[in-house]
Amino acid sequence: AVVSTQSTGMHAFPADKLMPLSCKGRVRGLTQSRGEVDDALGRYMLTLVDTLDTLMVMKEYEMFEDAVKLVIRGLSFDTDITVNLIEANIRILGGLLGAHTGCLYLQSIGRLTWYSNELLLLAVDLADRFLPAFDTPTGVPIPKINLRHGTHGIKDNETCTACAGTMYLELAALSRYTGNSSYEGYARAALDYLYKKRFSVSDLPGSTMNINTGNWVRKDTGVGAGIDSYYEYILKGYLISGDSRLWDMFSKQYEATKTHIKRSKYMMTVHAGAPKNRVREHQDALQAFWPGLQVLAGDLDDAQDVHAHFLKVADSNQNTLPESFLFTGQFYWPQYYIRPEIVESNYMLYKATRDPKYIEVAINILNAIENRCKVVCGYAALKNVATGELEDRMDSFVLAETFKYFYLTFAEDEDIGIPIDDYVLTTEAHLIPLHIQFFSNEKVNASDKVCPDKKIYAWTWLAERLFGRYLVGSERPRTDTCSLDDQPYNYRNRAQKISKIPRTITSALKASNFDYKNPEHLSVLRSMGINVEHMDGEKLQLVHNSATAYSEQLGVEGMIFMKEITEHAKQMTQATQQQVVATKELFVQSLLNRETATFEAGKAQFGPDLTNGLRIAGTAEEAHPTEGCSVILNKVAGKIAIMHRGSCMFVEKVRNAENAGAIGAVIIDNGEAATSGVLAMSGDGTDDVKIPSLFINKADGTKLLEMYGRDSAMLVLELREPATPKPEEKCGS
Repeated sequence: AVVSTQSTGMHAFPADKLMPLSCKGRVRGLTQSRGEVDDALGRYMLTLVDTLDTLMVMKEYEMFEDAVKLVIRGLSFDTDITVNLIEANIRILGGLLGAHTGCLYLQSIGRLTWYSNELLLLAVDLADRFLPAFDTPTGVPIPKINLRHGTHGIKDNETCTACAGTMYLELAALSRYTGNSSYEGYARAALDYLYKKRFSVSDLPGSTMNINTGNWVRKDTGVGAGIDSYYEYILKGYLISGDSRLWDMFSKQYEATKTHIKRSKYMMTVHAGAPKNRVREHQDALQAFWPGLQVLAGDLDDAQDVHAHFLKVADSNQNTLPESFLFTGQFYWPQYYIRPEIVESNYMLYKATRDPKYIEVAINILNAIENRCKVVCGYAALKNVATGELEDRMDSFVLAETFKYFYLTFAEDEDIGIPIDDYVLTTEAHLIPLHIQFFSNEKVNASDKVCPDKKIYAWTWLAERLFGRYLVGSERPRTDTCSLDDQPYNYRNRAQKISKIPRTITSALKASNFDYKNPEHLSVLRSMGINVEHMDGEKLQLVHNSATAYSEQLGVEGMIFMKEITEHAKQMTQATQQQVVATKELFVQSLLNRETATFEAGKAQFGPDLTNGLRIAGTAEEAHPTEGCSVILNKVAGKIAIMHRGSCMFVEKVRNAENAGAIGAVIIDNGEAATSGVLAMSGDGTDDVKIPSLFINKADGTKLLEMYGRDSAMLVLELREPATPKPEEKCGS
């Protein structure tokens, strides 16, 4: 898995996924679309973020630290991309929280002393972008969200039960980490609504709901695709919150699945309103998670029977579980995506029983993956389990879950990088500490908590420590009020000290120090009722509405900040106008046909100045994305990056080019006029750029791109100072 992680980084970073046969990254909007399956992609380093805590579990501390730094430096959610809400939640938000949890553990053993909640702040930024999805008549979230524009333009009015019900763990954990109860509140309200709408005749939910009316659109029910993790998040939600109502919800519905869905060793799909009626004659690979959940519920015998059926199906298909299959074991859909569910359940059963047969099972499945799916650049899915035909696809869950569960199955305790028994793993196998239920969340009533047996915090999965107490249908767990004294000793201080991000730092944020790229600064502004919007070009607009501030006092502070920022902007404008900036020159030469051109260019008020004979020359490469406002995806290392004006500040474009290894940058104006004059590019007050950059007007930029289109690999650019400097106009950011 470590080698595969390195391969993914080498061939795909910062793309969302690796294409293991092509040995390149899958980038939404650049790689050929696969339809709705690509809604999981958001240009947010999906595989890297999803895999962070796998490195932690595997005790690859240095790789984990390096990867965390990459995410902190390069991850941004300010993109005009519509993503699948559940996928963004379990993979990205869950990945950030799992990695944040890992960072806190490393700090507790004296490592990662530099870390200061950066991943948690990214998680807050992302979760804030999720919240508009819950603004529906039912409180059940819309299934898609645009990371920049929220629900604007999204017409979907139906969502699956798992889609709406698989938000609670991540958002509850975020509430406990930050002290902001709203995240947990939204997710819990959606979960409660789904439960409330279950069919009375069966106590089971349908699989698809209309989010506006609350009516079931599809009334089939089971434990597979479309419903699966709804049950998982109710039970695991109880484990991380101690809320007895969640236990009651799970217990009632679990008994209903045994009554209506389980027939012998098979998990059926039935009509929730008429549960005697089966609605299909096949199962899907996602159902293989169910035995693992049964282990958590304490129903060990049933878990072993159901798991044995899935193993038999896998064995009849060369130890690869098809995407869908008949009850006879013959595949219905022949694909194999290296899904983790069967490996997860096998790990849970091994932890519960220590039966060596489950080690043998893990070895057989792993060998099948190695022999059938391994390729030079990673692990490729199978188009057909019978023929072995490969597909150019490697989902992030292969590293985030499948290999994590393999490692946990085989590893000795001392080889696991974190005390795994102190954590609940989300549906994407991300780490949430069990002790998080003791972190502050003002809307959670202590009287509603159930204190699990203290032995759960030294979780061994042995029946006498867990299953006897939580066995479905057995005596209820004790209901005395929880306290910090019920925690393991080494977490007491952490629960008291790291329970929330400080919300009283607004007075320390001065207009002169404001950084629009700092998630903490943006969070502070939101608390004061200030919204930051990107306007045309590189300008920002700050809009204050005291009614949206977190408190009346914060609303007042927002008014003060707006006055300060207005005055600061005036001072910066005056200072810029007083500066005298010399005009520069861009020299272009084709090595193919010796064609040359010289363009008048404006300098940047950041980075090295091309004076005293300093000049930079290199081959040209147009950046992708062309505006350069996010991580640059193509290879500009050692070259001069060509970018276009718009969507972000000049200095941000050049920083992204520098981070991608460029030695210089040229930015082309987007003005409508054929010749818009030569402008000077202003910065943001932070002079940290180490490469030179120039600005040319649109007409000259068009000529440059024409030459680049003909002779791209042989086009050399030289950024230099002309013999006779010319006066230059100024423009703002």
